[in-house]
Amino acid sequence: MRRSNLSLATAIAVCLVSVWAFAVDGEALVQQTCTKCHDLTRVRAAFGVKDQAAWSTTVVRMLAKPNAPAVGAEEQAAIIGWLSAQKK
Repeated sequence: MRRSNLSLATAIAVCLVSVWAFAVDGEALVQQTCTKCHDLTRVRAAFGVKDQAAWSTTVVRMLAKPNAPAVGAEEQAAIIGWLSAQKK
């Protein structure tokens, strides 16, 4: 019984870590979120041009639009982090 409880707890932990890792994957979030309103050509044009502060301003402005998808603070931080790390 104890062994099966440990196995179950381990399986749950692996699933939770997998979900958390997906949730903070900036590239996937950019693909899922930004493409709701536009393609990524314009986004890619700013790779290496905008720094983290500029991307933060852009992301906050885009998410404030009426049709923007709902994005939590952790997801927003992952998006900004990923965008600011991209180079041309």
